Amino acid sequence: MIDPGASRPSGLFLFAIALLSAAVLIVELSLTRIFSVTMFYHFAFLAVSFAMLGLSASAVFVYVTPRAHPSDRLLAQLRRYAALFGVVTIASTAALLNVRIGMQYSAWNLLLLLLMYLCAAAPFMMAGACLTLAVSRCHHHIGQVYAADLSGAAVGCLLLIPALDAFGAPGAMILAGTLGFTASWLFGLPGAGSRGVRSGVRRGMFALPALASALLLTVHAVRPVLDVHDTKGHQGDRVLFSKWNSFSRIAVYDRPHGDWALSSSYRGPVPESRFMDIDSAAATPILAGAAGVAGLQHLKYDLTAFAYHLRPRAHALVIGPGGGRDLWTALVFGARRVDAIELNPIIVFGVMSGAFRGYSGDIYHGPGVTVTVDDGRSFVRRSRERYDLIQASLVDTWAATSAGAYALSENSLYTVDAFVDYFRHLKPDGVLTITRWSFDGLRLLSLVWAAGERLGWPTISDRVVVATHDRLATLIVKNSPFEPDEIRRLAGTARELQFGLAYAPLGAGGADTDFARLAGAPDPERFIRGYQTDITPTTDDRPFYFHQTRFRVNLRRQMFFGDGHDVLVLLLFCSAIFLALFIVVPLAGLSPEPVGWKTLPIAGLAYFACLGLGFMLIEIGLLQRFVIFLGHPVYSLTVVLFTLLLGGGLGSALSRRWLRDSRHAAAVLGAIVVGVVVYALVLPSIFDRWIALERGMRIAMSVVLLLPLGFLLGMPLPAGVRMLAAARPSAVAWAWAINGVTSVLGASLAIFLAMNWGFTRVAFAGAGAYAIAIVLAGMLRRSLKSPAAAV
Repeated sequence: MIDPGASRPSGLFLFAIALLSAAVLIVELSLTRIFSVTMFYHFAFLAVSFAMLGLSASAVFVYVTPRAHPSDRLLAQLRRYAALFGVVTIASTAALLNVRIGMQYSAWNLLLLLLMYLCAAAPFMMAGACLTLAVSRCHHHIGQVYAADLSGAAVGCLLLIPALDAFGAPGAMILAGTLGFTASWLFGLPGAGSRGVRSGVRRGMFALPALASALLLTVHAVRPVLDVHDTKGHQGDRVLFSKWNSFSRIAVYDRPHGDWALSSSYRGPVPESRFMDIDSAAATPILAGAAGVAGLQHLKYDLTAFAYHLRPRAHALVIGPGGGRDLWTALVFGARRVDAIELNPIIVFGVMSGAFRGYSGDIYHGPGVTVTVDDGRSFVRRSRERYDLIQASLVDTWAATSAGAYALSENSLYTVDAFVDYFRHLKPDGVLTITRWSFDGLRLLSLVWAAGERLGWPTISDRVVVATHDRLATLIVKNSPFEPDEIRRLAGTARELQFGLAYAPLGAGGADTDFARLAGAPDPERFIRGYQTDITPTTDDRPFYFHQTRFRVNLRRQMFFGDGHDVLVLLLFCSAIFLALFIVVPLAGLSPEPVGWKTLPIAGLAYFACLGLGFMLIEIGLLQRFVIFLGHPVYSLTVVLFTLLLGGGLGSALSRRWLRDSRHAAAVLGAIVVGVVVYALVLPSIFDRWIALERGMRIAMSVVLLLPLGFLLGMPLPAGVRMLAAARPSAVAWAWAINGVTSVLGASLAIFLAMNWGFTRVAFAGAGAYAIAIVLAGMLRRSLKSPAAAV
């Protein structure tokens, strides 16, 4: 049995902690995938954030129930909670895959939503209780225990992507349950410190749940046991193809995809199509292409093809070809060469080069077509080509990637920096054409204006044409001023196809539209500031293109079913309430020891709050910085989170050796503050120089850059635990709870700050939290009985 005051945790004990921590990270990020498919992207963020509050709630539960958690029964408690984690993880997955909630407010939908939150929170509550007990009871060896926790999470980060690729999100949840059962079994082995389970037979029986769960995972890999059947918008549709990977679920349904903006002047045949979507949110058609270009002449009449009437035989770059519609459009207009960048390998290899290769006319291998699996923005930044035409048609990210748990609806394709990249990769007379929904199209024009300012254009009024039809708007921007003949040709084509012209130079169309007012505004910045919605140009530092709601706080019951902005405000509000409760509840007569306001360990609790808040602000700020450099949010998540966690584990393990005196903690905190500020200011210029390197080199460089910061970030928490434990050991679980809830608060606060002021300020805010922790560490040190107490 472990005596936390004397015995050093064994390697087997630490390995079990690491396994459970890895499982928690897999559950956290797999839930974002499940919720993104069954609900909507912002609900993924809300649900997982609320679920993570279960980690903190369980820590408070451990703090206020010391009699139920005696120190001499530590391993039995850890074994029980780890096993319960495995049970509720698999059971909750089965329940969550079958819960369907309407997106409108009603008492029934609210009840289902709360039930879903409870199901999602249950695994975190079980794991949270286990990890809290390990941290609080083994506080004399907190460096090793916390190192195992962080290192396990780092391994979970590495396991996540192959697990999602191999098993899908439901299978990854089964894997997490298996890791939980395995940790439970390890806690009962003699090598972990246990002498209570003497019988080898009994120890073998404890291994049965892990073996059964592993068998379930094996069966699931062959034929999914747990999966999504009816997704939002597709109830009753027959699924022709479905596959998960680390950042999406791609499905093809036996239903036609409607035309986006086909001219009403077209009277010919329209080929059949299949409906493909990403996470049941972002749809794209797969056109029946067996007849080749001869059978797809209707594409000449589509609004998305409008720019090809100006550049018919182009060398084109298509960003996000999806089901191949834009590729066929280029070939119908006689494009000499078509390069295409598709982000999702399932679409490229599983659908368009696999199950639907024949149906689609093998368009991904068509004449002159080259398709590359990459992030469109990253590809353009590294490319040395100059194009006649660059096209992106309704490329959306209405889905939560595994990295996007904290990203809401950011999109690096629609930023000023991206538009500058596009224009620099066009020939002098080349054109950029982007099709968006009319309601968000005006922001595209603001991006053109801001990019033009960077490029030194005197005006954009002679370079832009905006055509509209139905609910869509197509923006055509030329890299040089339009010639009068080009304007006449486009205006004539628009009349022939019965498209509207929201704006065209030389008075050719759109004199009384918002597009025209912005394009011809003498002071575009003033127009943008005064517009009713937020159409401020988005940047790489503030990439939330789809967030066009101006800031408001209007707490109401419908917020549970509101948009991403409502969800974020609700989460900030709820996180603050939980934080207050986690401080008040132990003071409400439930504390195991007398606690009053005069004896409240304010410095210690605030210190851990700053660490939880600061770590999340820094982590999320860095994640966004590395997205474009590494080429995809999934790579950013894996590299940044893994490196920070691994470095943090090393720092935690060496914290006692490096921080021999509590005064040294202030020096480490100061180094973190300086380091984060330097990273925020210097990384963009470094990335500009290294962006052309091969991805393997970029990953290696990222690890080298981040590991020292991760090492420093791993030291302050174990140092704080040792300082607090020297003054009030029982308060460690309480402080751990507050650290957890402020981590959730920090995640939502990071997005709030980023949406309004950018990710650089998010990093600065994280540095500010650690700066406050320097002062609190001094206050905590002075509260010790021995002022020179070792850390």
